[in-house]
Amino acid sequence: MERIGLAPGAQIGGYTIVAPLGSGGMGTVYRAVDDGGTAVALKLLHPQIGADAVGRDRLRREVVALQRLRHPAVASVLDAEADSTEAFIVTELVPGENLADHVRAHGPLGHRELHDLAAGLYDALAAVHGAGVVHRDLKPSNVLVTDDGPVLIDFGIAQAAGEDSAQVTSTGLVVGTPGYLAPELLDGADPTPATDLWGWAAVVAFAATGRPPFGSRPLEAVLGRARSGDVDLDGLGPVTAGALRRALAPVPAERLDAEDVVAALGVVAVDGDPADAATEQLVGVPATVAYPADDDEVALAATTLVGPATAGGPTHDGATRVMSGEPTSLLKGPPDDEGDDPEDDLDDDLEDGPAEGVDWIEDDLDASEELPPEGSGYLRPPARRRWGSLLALLALVAAAAALAPALTLLVVVLLVVAVRTAGVALESMYARRERRGPGGADVARTVAASPWYLVRALVGLVPSLVVSACAMVLVGGVVAWLVDNGTWTIGDLTSGDDVTGTAAATVVAGVVVLGVLVLWFGPLSLMTRTGARRVLAAAAPPGLGALVLVCVGVAAAAVLVSLVAHGAGIVWAPAPVPTIP
Repeated sequence: MERIGLAPGAQIGGYTIVAPLGSGGMGTVYRAVDDGGTAVALKLLHPQIGADAVGRDRLRREVVALQRLRHPAVASVLDAEADSTEAFIVTELVPGENLADHVRAHGPLGHRELHDLAAGLYDALAAVHGAGVVHRDLKPSNVLVTDDGPVLIDFGIAQAAGEDSAQVTSTGLVVGTPGYLAPELLDGADPTPATDLWGWAAVVAFAATGRPPFGSRPLEAVLGRARSGDVDLDGLGPVTAGALRRALAPVPAERLDAEDVVAALGVVAVDGDPADAATEQLVGVPATVAYPADDDEVALAATTLVGPATAGGPTHDGATRVMSGEPTSLLKGPPDDEGDDPEDDLDDDLEDGPAEGVDWIEDDLDASEELPPEGSGYLRPPARRRWGSLLALLALVAAAAALAPALTLLVVVLLVVAVRTAGVALESMYARRERRGPGGADVARTVAASPWYLVRALVGLVPSLVVSACAMVLVGGVVAWLVDNGTWTIGDLTSGDDVTGTAAATVVAGVVVLGVLVLWFGPLSLMTRTGARRVLAAAAPPGLGALVLVCVGVAAAAVLVSLVAHGAGIVWAPAPVPTIP
C-alpha cells in the first residue's frame, strides 16, 4: 500500500526522501538522493498502477527503453520499481523553472526563444519516439526552461509505442491534460508519436501567447474547442499563428508537419512576423489572463464530461486527468449562430490555408543568410567531468608508482592511448550524426575505422607525451643534482646504493604523478580527457558505478601504500635499477 506523504528521511527502494515536489492523479514526486548522495526526482505512482500486472510489464519495458536514451533535452530515466504496489520511477533531477511558471513570471516568449523552444522540444520528442516510447502528457509544466535549452520531464504515464491505451487505464478512459490532449484520443484512438506532436504544438502555442491554447474554463468547453480546432492565437503574427493553427488541426491528416512549424518559427526568428496594426499592439504584451497553477495532477471521473457546459462547470486547471475515451456530441463544440458546425468551417480554412499562409517559408529559408546551417537535429551526449573518479584513479597510480614506477608509467600510457582512441572514434561518430543524422551502420563503421582512429590518437598524443617525459627527466635530474652535492638525502641511502626504500618510493611516486598530470593537461590533451569521460560514462556510470570505482580505487591504493610503508622494495623492471649518485 502506498505510504501517503513520505517524510524527509524516509527510505523507498534504496532512495532517501528529501522533500516533496508535487502530487496529483498519477502519483507524488519527491526530491530524493541515492546511496551515493546524487539528487534525483522520484515519482511514487498510486497503488492502482503498481497493482496492475499489465501496467507493471509496460513500465518495465519503457524503463529499459528510456534508460538507453541519453539526450540533453530529455531528463534521463535512471531507475524504476514495478513489482510492488509502491511502484516508482526515478529520473534525473534537472535544475530549472517549468515553462508554465516561466511564462507566468516573464510573459510570452519572443520570436527567437520560441523557435529555440520548439526546435529543442521537437528534437527531444524525436529521441523519445526513436526509443519506442510515446510521452502522452506534453504540457507546460512537463517542460523545464534551463540555460542549455528546454528539457522534457515526467514519464509517469509514458506508453510504449504501439500499445493499446487500455493497457494504461481502464477500458474507455484516457489519461491526459485537457487542452494538450490530441482530439483523436478522445475518440478512442491509440496514443502515437503524432498525438505527442499535437501536444507539442499546443505547448508551443501556450509559450507564444502566454495563455492556454484552448482556454481554461469550463472543462467541457476546453475539450470542445480542442475538438473543433478553435485555438486562441490572438496577438500572434500571421506566420506564427498560421503554422500553429494548422499544426493543431483536429483532423490528423490535415496537420502541418512539425518540421514545417519549426521552419516557420525559424524564419520569424530571423525576419520577424509581419502583422497588421491591431496585431502589432498585442505582440510581446504579457497575457492578462491568469494561467492557473499546474503543480498538481487531479484524477477526474469520466462522468464529469457528460452534461451541458455551464458557467458553473468544472474548470480546466492544466492538470493531468482521466477522461472518457468515447466520442460525445459535447466534445464537438457548440454550433455557431447560424447552426453550422465550426469544424466544417475549420476544414474549409484548412483547405484554403491561412490568410497570409506559410507557403513562402521555403523560399525565405533559402534566401536567409542569418539562419544556422541545416543539420540533422542530432545533439551529441555531453561528456561530463568525473573529478571524484579521476582523483581515485590518480591515488591508485601514485601508490602503484611507489612500488613499480616503470610498469605503472607503461600501463598509464597504454590506457591513455586507449581512451584517446575511444574519444576520437566516438566524437567522429557524433559529428557525423550531427551532419547526417543517426544511421544503423554508425557503430559498425566506427569499429571498422578504429585503426585510423588509433593512428590519429597516437599522433595527437605525441606533444603531451614528449612534454611529460621532459618534465620527469628535468625533475629527476634536479633531484639527482641535489643529492649529489649533499643538499638532499633520501632516507639512509648513500652514494652507489640502489634507489629503494620508503623515502625513495615517495620521491619516485611524486615524479611519476607529475608526469601523469602533464600528460593529462599538456598540449593537445583535450581529446584524452574527453575520451576518458566517455569511457568512464560507459564503464562506471554516474551514481552506483562511480561509487564502486572510487571505493575500489581508494581501497587498492591503501593496500599498495601499506606495502610501501612496511618496506616493500621498488620493482624497476622493465627499466634498469638506478643508483644514488
